[in-house]
Amino acid sequence: MKKYICNECGGEFSKNQLDSELLVDGESLCKGCASSLMEAGRDFVDPNHNFDSYDDWDKNGR
Repeated sequence: MKKYICNECGGEFSKNQLDSELLVDGESLCKGCASSLMEAGRDFVDPNHNFDSYDDWDKNGR
């Protein structure tokens, strides 16, 4: 079975353990790292968690 290296943590993972959206873009991120990076991005953009979705950003974020 082919193993992929996570670009974030360096761990070896099978294809089904990787974030499928990023794998399409040529990046190999395990699901755990992808989730952590998404949460960090959300916290940066919306530190007080005032928005239900990114659609709210244009109405409420500027």
